Amino acid sequence: MELDTLLMTPGPVHLDSDVLLAGARPLSHHRTNDFSPVYEDCVAKLKKIFGTSQKLYLTTSSGTGVMETAIANLFNEGETVLTVDTGIFGQRFSKIAEAFRLKVITLKCDDGKKVRVEQIAEALEKNPEISGITVTFNETSTGIRNDVKAIGEFLKDKGKIFITDGVSGIGALPFKMDEWHIDVAVSASQKGFLTPPGVGMIALSEKAWKKVETVKCHGYYFDLKLYRDNQELPIPAYPWTPAINVMFSLQVALEKLERTGMNNVYAHYEKLAGGLRAALKALNLKLFTEEEACSNVLTVFYTPEGISPKEIVAEMRSRYGILIAAGQAQYNDKVLRITTIGAIGERDLIGTIGLLEMTLVKKGCLKQAGAGVAAMMEYFLKNER
Repeated sequence: MELDTLLMTPGPVHLDSDVLLAGARPLSHHRTNDFSPVYEDCVAKLKKIFGTSQKLYLTTSSGTGVMETAIANLFNEGETVLTVDTGIFGQRFSKIAEAFRLKVITLKCDDGKKVRVEQIAEALEKNPEISGITVTFNETSTGIRNDVKAIGEFLKDKGKIFITDGVSGIGALPFKMDEWHIDVAVSASQKGFLTPPGVGMIALSEKAWKKVETVKCHGYYFDLKLYRDNQELPIPAYPWTPAINVMFSLQVALEKLERTGMNNVYAHYEKLAGGLRAALKALNLKLFTEEEACSNVLTVFYTPEGISPKEIVAEMRSRYGILIAAGQAQYNDKVLRITTIGAIGERDLIGTIGLLEMTLVKKGCLKQAGAGVAAMMEYFLKNER
């Protein structure tokens, strides 16, 4: 029997029908009063979730597009940036910076461990020429949540541009850009904002915007000065044709998040993540991520010995219609990843773990199914609100 696939992957995440159907509305022209209220409403709602009263612009791109936008607009060729590597997306910032001919100093953290403020302080002391620092807020390749609040507090008077990749974290975890002294925050529609892919977001502090004014952008399509000029027109607009139907979906998703209340959203994801980790512990499946760095966005754990993560992923998708994720790049044959964000709840996690247990039994990696589901249900019962 053919089944719709339940996305239990770090992103894109599982979406609800209201959001998906909103994208089926007839098109509006993007430079008219039909569309500009949608654009302005999305920007205003996003600012609240980003925790900023400062500039925020939308791009037609995935998260990598706004990562590139940040580098292209904030640094002149030859400047030095410190990129913190706690996984694949920290490495991606390094590659983008190198592509724009910046000098890149990489702070490589041990597998599964978050970056410490002391490590950043040491790097800055050794390399005072550093003009910017990039840190991944939530790293989906390793399940790490970096403490960007503490990093921002440390950097606030250092004269450096602090850029945070919030692509998978903002909207799913509490985030306070202004209060945490973050200069640039980027995100995208397909993860914490519960929307199809296609819209990138970049917010900038006053300090960051002053730097933008001094930099000749390395490109044209992502030149933020053009975004500013168009957003300030009598009919606010993109400089280019936006992903109009994705914006319709984004507006509905943001309205639903607003009605639910972001604190309730964060608490829901925290509960799901706690239940998932309780189940994995009961199954003796070792977490990849150090406990103090674990994120509520997803959980990354080692695959049992003797079986490839891809085998488990393929079995669960083909037989049960549930898609979890293997690792990325160097983690490809080591770990599995299961999300705890999206339009999902306890039923989806209980089903996912139950079917994971069945798969492990069939593969000879588990003697008996049931311990994980039992531990998860007990956790959910204890944490009902």
